[in-house]
Amino acid sequence: MSLLSDSDAAVLRQHLSAIDTPVSVLLFTQTIGGSESGPIAKQVLDEVAALNDKVSVVEKNFVLDTEDRTAYGVEREPAMVILRNGEDTRMRFLGAPTGYEFVALIESILIAGTGQVDLEPDSVAALSAVTEKKEIKVFSTPT
Repeated sequence: MSLLSDSDAAVLRQHLSAIDTPVSVLLFTQTIGGSESGPIAKQVLDEVAALNDKVSVVEKNFVLDTEDRTAYGVEREPAMVILRNGEDTRMRFLGAPTGYEFVALIESILIAGTGQVDLEPDSVAALSAVTEKKEIKVFSTPT
């Protein structure tokens, strides 16, 4: 059973059509003893990737792919790492991207695939003044 309705998929396909650079989403999951949200995360990502040929999902085994886990700083599963043309965007998601997290995931894929960030000019100027790497964590919980 699909998570996206036909009408939602059509709208999402239109939004994703702006992507001009390949986006890969690395999905770290654990089949045995893993989180219940792993299969849901996979289904969401597979349905999104089916809407645009420039979006792909690469499954990683949380237990066995230790080099990739270390390289991308993945400490929990399910975890998603967004890559733009093979390069790490430093955008990460934990858990199943449903509800509010789904919108954030789609926005992240669009940012990676288009290189465009929907921010006010003042915000862009303020961010360009940051000269060292910063880590920003955003937490979202259901109401």
